[in-house]
Amino acid sequence: MLNSVRKSVVNTIASRHVAGSDLEDAIPVCRWADKMGFLTILSPWAWPGDDSRIMFQRYKAVLESSLNKDFNYYLSMKLDAIGYDPGLFKELVEAARSTKTRLHVDSLDPESADKMFGFLEKGKQWHADLGCTIPSRWQRSLDDADRAVELGLSVRIVKGQWPDPGHSRVDCSQNYLAIAEKLAGRAHHVGVATHDVSLAEKALAGLASAGTYCEMEQLATLPLNGLKIAKRHGYPYRLYVGYGHPGVPYNIRFILSRPSMVAWLVTDFALNLKKPWSGVTV
Repeated sequence: MLNSVRKSVVNTIASRHVAGSDLEDAIPVCRWADKMGFLTILSPWAWPGDDSRIMFQRYKAVLESSLNKDFNYYLSMKLDAIGYDPGLFKELVEAARSTKTRLHVDSLDPESADKMFGFLEKGKQWHADLGCTIPSRWQRSLDDADRAVELGLSVRIVKGQWPDPGHSRVDCSQNYLAIAEKLAGRAHHVGVATHDVSLAEKALAGLASAGTYCEMEQLATLPLNGLKIAKRHGYPYRLYVGYGHPGVPYNIRFILSRPSMVAWLVTDFALNLKKPWSGVTV
């Protein structure tokens, strides 16, 4: 009984953290964000049972839409969702090039990082605007920052969902700032993605002082607590819009460690608060 209730609560919370089941549900969020002066990231999330071809079509649908004419967005994808298929990845890269859209590859676990960079290195032959995510939980991430610079990739820095099994004591906040310092003055585009606002402010300040173009990135369905920092310092603000299979945000551990964020989560769940983009038409 208790497990059933717990599962129901988690599923309800999770459903609040996607824009909806498909691309059409995400478009109103993008329209609202654009009206507010925000940039966006679109990321289809796989449903249980989705195979590589289905996810390929979901990714391609974003790139083949006319959204790039209406919004400043980029597509965020996962290589395991397309089964690490080089042919499918090439098609997506070429579709991104033809629509002048950035294609961003999200991180998975430390063991898959080299494979990710291999795909991106190949992809640079077909499209210049590619990006990667670098998690600060991993010991290897400082070297990965160098590799991203060498490949000319845009970078999103995150704390990350998967720990480094060989280096469990990595201080992810300290390493976050070290990664930002590595990229400062060298990378051409860095997204600082976190709801830890004090950490974000330090990372953004270091990047900006080195003349690196940087953006504040946050999940659209969590409190937009980085907006004040972005406005105060003039950093562009970008929202991550996930849609598809509901999932609890990867940084739920961070939320549960902050009383104010826990209060927001409980209130949002209990009162079923209306999202700011509700009522915006496609």
